[in-house]
Amino acid sequence: MVKFEAMSTSLAALPEEYLPRDTADVVRTVRDSRPQPLTVRGGEHGSDHEGDHDSEPTPPDRRIVLSLRRMNRVQAVDAEARLVRVQAGARLSDIDRTLAAHRLGLPIVGDHREITAGGFAAVGGLSTASHRYGMFSDNVVGLEYVDTEGRFGTCGRNHHADRFHRILGGAGHTGIITALTLQAVDVDKDHTWLTSDAHRFLDFDTFVEHTLAAIEHPGDAMLQVGRWADTAPLRVSRPVGTGNIQLGTVRFGQWSSLHPTTATPSLRARRELGARARKSLGAIASAASGRAGMPVRNAAAGALMFSPKVLTLRDAEYLADTVISSSERGPAYRVAVFAPLSTYTSVFHRLHDLFAEHRERNECFTVISALTYGVRSPRLHELAGEDHGFISFTCRLRPATGYPGRPGSTESLREITAAIDDICQSERARRYDSPE
Repeated sequence: MVKFEAMSTSLAALPEEYLPRDTADVVRTVRDSRPQPLTVRGGEHGSDHEGDHDSEPTPPDRRIVLSLRRMNRVQAVDAEARLVRVQAGARLSDIDRTLAAHRLGLPIVGDHREITAGGFAAVGGLSTASHRYGMFSDNVVGLEYVDTEGRFGTCGRNHHADRFHRILGGAGHTGIITALTLQAVDVDKDHTWLTSDAHRFLDFDTFVEHTLAAIEHPGDAMLQVGRWADTAPLRVSRPVGTGNIQLGTVRFGQWSSLHPTTATPSLRARRELGARARKSLGAIASAASGRAGMPVRNAAAGALMFSPKVLTLRDAEYLADTVISSSERGPAYRVAVFAPLSTYTSVFHRLHDLFAEHRERNECFTVISALTYGVRSPRLHELAGEDHGFISFTCRLRPATGYPGRPGSTESLREITAAIDDICQSERARRYDSPE
């Protein structure tokens, strides 16, 4: 791959990737690249956009790539005002570590360490603390950007506010974010201890009822999250003779609220043992591949359903990054929505029934899993007049060899997508992966 550290190189050579160091470099690249399409990436591992559908292969991307990974500096911290100015390619985990020296922290950081500030802001940004602090974009005070014509601009909450909201959550379609000023909060994440209040369920209706009540009345919970999973009926070969035996589905869920607690020597010891076990499981799962490695990867995913009883706030924020990333291999259909609390239960049930029906009819999915938590976003409340619950579904596609003639076809997935759009329209829900 050809990489250009200086931005004076002519675009006539059509390099695969440009690596600007500041906003002026971005302006020059956007202007020089026209009319060629431009792909913007925030970090080392491609796009920071969330909510992508892995349902069908796409052709190689031949567009010019502008990577912001070298625009990764934390430029200034105003501890008294609890503000931090960063370049768009700065990772949230690095920003948070810098703020920790001032006994500050980011209110919303996502669930893995590679997320960048610009990428997260471009899609809104959520975490298990969103019931307290809303979206990541709600905590952006101001930003610098370059528009599609290569013009530099600034905007903020009280400065070109309409443009500010169009760029935040705009997935890069309305402008490339190059620098941000973020609101921080007073917190010591390495010494704030949490205890988990977990409730487990075997019945989906009871699970949804409990999650709504917990979202509406979170109390002093600093983090909250619900997870549900159910599997397709398991078919195993008969030990004697021919044919298969069909076993039942596995259905279970958990709601976890993490509340402040006081650290003791025994709690610290339990936290250390739990952290080592999760890291070991994550490392083993990362090395496991193919069908033989699937049980290990599933165990890593299942570890999230039985989260530690005691851990620090920083541990809790990156729990998923420690144990689950390696388990999310293979094709899947994903969707995420904001459901107004008045229609939250209906949206959750209708989405689950939609995927379960297609699994039964087309045998296209194996595991159907859901994740949910509350979102108290001033911006969403302004648009809808009420708070929301975040609901995401991940449906693992069955390998084509497992059901010849019944692929997770484009037509079937389009039918599902159309049904989701109908649900959102009738229930006043919003797709998270669709910019406003």
